[in-house]
Amino acid sequence: MFQIIINQAGLSLGETEAINSLFSDYYITENIIDYDYEFASILEIQFIKDKTLEFFDFISIEKWSILIEIIKNIKKRRGRKGLKLKIIIIDLDKLNYKNNNEDEEEEEEEDDNQEIIFRETSFLLDHKNDLDFIKGLERIEITIENISEIYEFQKLKEEKETDNKKINENIESSIIFTFNEINRKWIRFTDKTSSSSIKKSK
Repeated sequence: MFQIIINQAGLSLGETEAINSLFSDYYITENIIDYDYEFASILEIQFIKDKTLEFFDFISIEKWSILIEIIKNIKKRRGRKGLKLKIIIIDLDKLNYKNNNEDEEEEEEEDDNQEIIFRETSFLLDHKNDLDFIKGLERIEITIENISEIYEFQKLKEEKETDNKKINENIESSIIFTFNEINRKWIRFTDKTSSSSIKKSK
């Protein structure tokens, strides 16, 4: 399945139409969510794709650049009240279970093909300062391009911490990134990261 889910609160009809029009070639679902009254608006975009497909093969760099400009304009319209943005990339893994009973119906065989979340990567940007927000927005692209290397490093680190025991490659994993405005880069969220606004997306 290739899908884009847009969850939003406080966006105008024109703003949502601009995003929907950009991704008109994709299957899009739009939901209205509850307000976070610390912000003027909330925008959460989930990109759901096959794990074997690179993100910028799923979403072209041209469409990504246009999306960034749309979000910049939304943020500027919100001023000091701010825009809370979350970008989520969900990689799906299709599991094919072979059935040894040749007499079973084809429908049952199709039901055995299951998709699970292989990996979930989130980017939370809730800076109210325009400069910090825009810098963070523009630099998401760099981190996305290095996602595979980041997860591989994390995997090796976890293997080391568990006495070099092999970790199942199919295990569900997730990383949340937040933008560090001082170092001007996206960093992996840990319990020590100072952010009170991160909540696991349902």
